[in-house]
Amino acid sequence: MGGQELTCGARGDIPLEDDPFVAATQARFFFTGRRLAVEDVGGGNGIFLRLHQERELTTGGELRLGRQRLLLEPVPALTPGAGGAMVWGSPDVGYRFRLIQILEGGARGAAFLLRDGENLLGRESGDVTFPNDGFVSGRHAVLQVRQDRLFVRDVGSSNGTFFRLFAPTALDNGDHLLIGRELLRVEVSER
Repeated sequence: MGGQELTCGARGDIPLEDDPFVAATQARFFFTGRRLAVEDVGGGNGIFLRLHQERELTTGGELRLGRQRLLLEPVPALTPGAGGAMVWGSPDVGYRFRLIQILEGGARGAAFLLRDGENLLGRESGDVTFPNDGFVSGRHAVLQVRQDRLFVRDVGSSNGTFFRLFAPTALDNGDHLLIGRELLRVEVSER
C-alpha cells in the first residue's frame, strides 16, 4: 500500500476478478492515524475478520466457518395465550437464539436453535454439525449463550472462525480477512 487508501474487489486496486461473491469495490483499506483499517463498501456478502479471542456476537451478526455463512437471529420468548396455553401450543423451552445458514445466492438454509450454555460447532461432533464441509474442523468453535447474550470462540480450528465487520475496523499485523472466497493476510511494517 503506497498511499493512504487502497480498494479491493472485482475492479479494485487488489483485484479479485474471478470471485462471484465479491462486489466491484468490496473493501477500502485506509489509515486512521498510524493504524491500518478496513471498511466494507460493497455490501452483499461482506468482509469477515478472523477471531483471535472470545467475542460477543449480537443479533444480526454473521459468522463464517469453512464454507458456512451463519446469521444470528433472536428467538422470542413464548407468552401464554388465552386460558394459559402457550402460543402455538408449545412450551417455551428457553431457546433465545438461532443460527440461520445462508446459502449461495442469499437463500436461507437450515436453522439451528442454540441452548443456554455451550453449543459446539464442528464437522464430526457438536450441537451444530456440517459433516460435508471439509473446511470445518471436527471441533471448530463454541457459541456460549449467557442469558440474552452470545459469545463465540474458536477452539483451535485449522481454518479459523470469522465474524462479519459492519463498521470500519482497525487491523493488526497478521490479521486474516475473508472477502468472498478469498483469504487475505494483513502485513503491516513500521516505517
